[in-house]
Amino acid sequence: MAVINDINAPQRVIVHIGAQKTGSTSLHHFLSRNQDALAARLDIRVPVKGSITRELGRTCALYSLKPETHEDDLKDLICTVRDDLTSDDRVCIISHENICGAMMGRAGVTDLYPALPKIIALFEQNLAPYSPEYVFYTREMQSWKSSVYNQAVKSDSYAGTREEFLEQTRASKRWTELQHDLEARLGKDRVRFFALEDEQTPDRPGRQLLRFAGLTDADIDTLQPVAGRSNQSLNDGSLEFMRQLNALGLARPARRQVAELVKNNQTLFAAEETARKL
Repeated sequence: MAVINDINAPQRVIVHIGAQKTGSTSLHHFLSRNQDALAARLDIRVPVKGSITRELGRTCALYSLKPETHEDDLKDLICTVRDDLTSDDRVCIISHENICGAMMGRAGVTDLYPALPKIIALFEQNLAPYSPEYVFYTREMQSWKSSVYNQAVKSDSYAGTREEFLEQTRASKRWTELQHDLEARLGKDRVRFFALEDEQTPDRPGRQLLRFAGLTDADIDTLQPVAGRSNQSLNDGSLEFMRQLNALGLARPARRQVAELVKNNQTLFAAEETARKL
């Protein structure tokens, strides 16, 4: 494991830890598109292909499901991130929606990020002497669970109905409970919860996060916008087809190929609805 450099004044580090289905993919596209324009002020670490940040998020999700199997890998990745920090005057933003752990619907998860306190503890231990601030985005719970269900069917092989999913997650924690827990562990000054509904400019996502990082609205408004939404939900027909496909237990490579076909040809699964309109 690498040795920490002599750091007299560690730079400010913000870890955007999620949550899934709160616009993270759009944020990453926006930050990547404007990375050069922001380079003088922000050190941006988003999950582009081949990046440590991408592997970090993947391993956090795996750790949340099997901590005894993935703890050493996660520690090593956090240490790698730490040793790669520049310790300059820029604010570093490390962003991956899976840092908070696996979302509901994946591998039997039914509560709101139960492994997050342990994940945060590993960051605290292995990112030292940096003392990161943690940012979390929320979304109105009913709308969020609906989107999570769609994603779980689309990407995580969930085979239950929407009603079954909502019943399984009915007793889950609320956002406020998660926030209060993290504030009690870290202090209110190191935790920020932002509501997705308070984002006023969808073509410039993450405005609250960027303000927290020190940018002004005028700074943000000069950045190149992004067009459209990313990682959108499947239509009802496609979703039901994928749900029933998941129940067949296909091998992952085969399922992945079919899922890609469904995602790119959703009009094929809207025939009944189209016929009714005609």
